[in-house]
Amino acid sequence: MTCRGPRRPAPLGIRTALRKYSTAALVSLRNRLAYPAAFAGSLLTYGLFVFVFSRIWASIYSGRGDIAGYDRAGMVWYFIVAEISVFGFGHFYSTLSEDIKSGQVAYLLARPYGFTAYHFSQTMGNTLGDCLVLAAEGVLLGRLLGGPVPVTSLVQGAALVLSILLAGCLQFFLQFAIAMTAFWLEENAAVYWIYQKLALVIGTFLPLEFLPPAAAAAARWTPFPYLSWAPARIAVAWEPREALGLLAAQAAWTAAAALLCRGVFAAGRGKITVNGG
Repeated sequence: MTCRGPRRPAPLGIRTALRKYSTAALVSLRNRLAYPAAFAGSLLTYGLFVFVFSRIWASIYSGRGDIAGYDRAGMVWYFIVAEISVFGFGHFYSTLSEDIKSGQVAYLLARPYGFTAYHFSQTMGNTLGDCLVLAAEGVLLGRLLGGPVPVTSLVQGAALVLSILLAGCLQFFLQFAIAMTAFWLEENAAVYWIYQKLALVIGTFLPLEFLPPAAAAAARWTPFPYLSWAPARIAVAWEPREALGLLAAQAAWTAAAALLCRGVFAAGRGKITVNGG
């Protein structure tokens, strides 16, 4: 007769978990869409950025056909798509970081849901509303400032949507990991500031093709080009094989960032237990 230990409770079913977190995402999306005025700031800032940079590129391209394979219209559309990731998914870090610094995270951890999964669902639901509105504004501005929409097929459109979603997931996990450094650092804003500036310089303001070859090659080994450059490249320089490679790289970096996020969170959670909350 074998002696068995206490039976572990059955893990939460996949179907139940999906229902729980999809509900959190849907509620977050509905709350965001319920207040249209909340989009005003993002719409105004995004529109201003697109207009200013379209004028800059018009001046740079005066008398030139293309630069590094991009013509003037292509650069306008490139910036429109690249900025969707920045404006749509770039505002998560500060809320979570403040929750950790204030000690609020100790109460959040006691709730009956996976901390990371819940925040991911809530953030994606909220930001998807932003992305939908920004995309609509971007198409309108692009038609006025850059000409016809560069997406010409359903396959390209599907790849672009998937690339933007992967960029959003990568943004979340990287920002989550940075926010978690508040468990050890009294002030971690500098870490996020460095991350934000690298994300803007590498692939948002300028395509990688504009960088010196050595710098562009080095940048490809970091996650930053896959936040903005990858979806923008798919939008304005469609090539199926290249797009497949970009999507694969985005998926790989997202998986790596998720693992990093999990490790940092586990270490931080242990610190809360040691310190007594």
